[in-house]
Amino acid sequence: MPRPIHLVRDDLEFIAGRALETPIRSCAALDALTGRTILIKDETVQHGGSFKFRGAILGARNAERGVVAAGSGNFPIAVGLAAQELDKPACLVMPADVAAFKREQARETGAEIKIVERSELVDCARMEAHRRGWRNLHAFEDVEMIAGSFTVGSEIAAAIQASSPASDAVIVACGGGGLAAGVALALRSWSIPAAIYVAEPETHQRYARAREIGVPIRIDPPGDTVCDALRSRQIGVRAFEILQRSNVQVCAVSDELVQHAARLLLGTCGIRVEPSGALAMAAVLGGVVDSERSRIWVIACGGNVPSLARERL
Repeated sequence: MPRPIHLVRDDLEFIAGRALETPIRSCAALDALTGRTILIKDETVQHGGSFKFRGAILGARNAERGVVAAGSGNFPIAVGLAAQELDKPACLVMPADVAAFKREQARETGAEIKIVERSELVDCARMEAHRRGWRNLHAFEDVEMIAGSFTVGSEIAAAIQASSPASDAVIVACGGGGLAAGVALALRSWSIPAAIYVAEPETHQRYARAREIGVPIRIDPPGDTVCDALRSRQIGVRAFEILQRSNVQVCAVSDELVQHAARLLLGTCGIRVEPSGALAMAAVLGGVVDSERSRIWVIACGGNVPSLARERL
């Protein structure tokens, strides 16, 4: 049965009061290269380096005693920062193959870190939360995380309404679907008619597969992807339901285009973005947007890359 989502105005205002309203950037060089007007919602400058902080701060607030979070990087980092800000204890469960610099960022929040095999992440988080009597906050299934993403979409919607009329498209990366769902829900709630494109790595087309059969299903990826934050095997139930009601299009993007997009964002706009955060821009480079769409809104959703890697992008 569908599980309706109800977002509370006070919760959205709480997020807005704690998270940054991130800038929308443009660059004439990027417009010239693409032949479109490109507007970039820069979540790389958000607390913790990604949009995840928006939902994490609400989830941490709603955790009465403490919070447990499992993930490969940006999500546990965001939860650790949120718990630190609200003076609550946190346990962050991360995979053994997580990038060392992301593990260190999580550790610097002061949270307890548990390292397990990637296949054990979900079960370990559930066990730790049960043992401690803490909240187990999920990266994309919980309402708080979709509410956080809703605020990203609301800021884009407000910018679209305030600008001159254009044929708009909004592109958003999709892993578990929390960001895509929250943004789509916000745009449609604001009655924004823009085309919405949901972009997935070629090897991890969870939403595309779910659309084919009508329900979320666990996929068996044919390969790996450089988008380490987008390796989940199944789209979230709530996210799938929201996207199905929001008239969105889905597209797949190669790792080669993702890496090119990351270099391009740095070289033209000075935006230092991780591969997962460059996926939406990569979709533009892949030509997925209809030619009549003259203005494209792209979410650069994460910027947690080590300093050396930044120089090599």
